[in-house]
Amino acid sequence: MKISRALPLARVLLALFAVAARAEVLIERTVLPFDVSPSSFAIGLPGGVNFCFDPVRGGVCYAWTGGFIDLTTVRPGVGGKHISPVKLLGPVVYREEGNAPLRRGDPTRPPVVEFKGYTLHDDAVEFRYTVDGFLLQEEIRARPGGGLVRRFRVAGGTDAKWWYVTDGQPARPLAVGADGQLTLEIPFQSPAP
Repeated sequence: MKISRALPLARVLLALFAVAARAEVLIERTVLPFDVSPSSFAIGLPGGVNFCFDPVRGGVCYAWTGGFIDLTTVRPGVGGKHISPVKLLGPVVYREEGNAPLRRGDPTRPPVVEFKGYTLHDDAVEFRYTVDGFLLQEEIRARPGGGLVRRFRVAGGTDAKWWYVTDGQPARPLAVGADGQLTLEIPFQSPAP
């Protein structure tokens, strides 16, 4: 009986994802942990900054640093039928909860969010969705010094105040900058439990 010392394909893919997360933007729409919608995205930005974007709520649910994700639990191979959430390859450093965090006008009223698509850039990802009928283009990139920078371009709708609302936090007003964009910076803290 001959024993093969070759790495299984899943481990090779895992190694490639861990390295590639530092070189280019990676994206997987898959089953993610922490009770996010099944249509959520795992995004790996250059430098090992990763996050979960839930298109149903129109927001970042959590972020982690280090490697990207282990896909073996969602692609179990021949004969495997059990699918479970992917494994994050680094510590969670940011979490938020709540329904539809970006709001126009009244911060207490959850808006209707409709996902429209995304575009990958060299060092960022841009999501397109509507909030109460107003089209937003949200660019998310790594923040120098750790964290995320989220820039929102709004097609119309700048006649009212915009808010960012998450459970357990006071509503944050977002000011329209000179460039016509709303900006939200998310610094990372030490790993969350």
